[in-house]
Amino acid sequence: MRIHVRAAALVSVGILTITTAPALAANQPSAVQPAPCRTSNLALNWTSGGTAKPGGTHTEEQVNAFVAVKNTGTGACTLRGYPKVTLKMGTETQGEQTETFFPQTSKKPKTVKLNSGATARFTVTFLSGKESDDNIIDPGVAAITPPGNTKAKELRWLWGQVQKQEAATHPGNYVSPVYR
Repeated sequence: MRIHVRAAALVSVGILTITTAPALAANQPSAVQPAPCRTSNLALNWTSGGTAKPGGTHTEEQVNAFVAVKNTGTGACTLRGYPKVTLKMGTETQGEQTETFFPQTSKKPKTVKLNSGATARFTVTFLSGKESDDNIIDPGVAAITPPGNTKAKELRWLWGQVQKQEAATHPGNYVSPVYR
């Protein structure tokens, strides 16, 4: 009789383990993130709210402009980090005719999930230029590469002349991480 009771107890424990395990797994949060956003599925535009003025202020003040990043793809995607922003004159892509902005490291990046049609943004902060200054660039476009990408999209630069800061000890031209 004792042998019979032990066998029944083992079977009972086995059934509880089998029926309880799926219930626990179903209650666990999903850790699956959408794929990173691709440049081809993003629309970039200047958006309101910054202190930069169209045409520039020519006062050597630090100003900012906001860029909206919209997911135009059919599914959700994620962005994390700093966009690469390079100002350039015409078709110039290197040398004295460009200015690349530094990451604003005082702001730490977070993963931003963008559902289809959703928008995030980032801030471009820069020192406006003065025509009498030799160390300025009068850009035509901003080439913007979203975080995690190698291809850029170009936006017409609206904000006038910019002081070059690539060689500065404490540069005044930088870009924030993408945020919501």
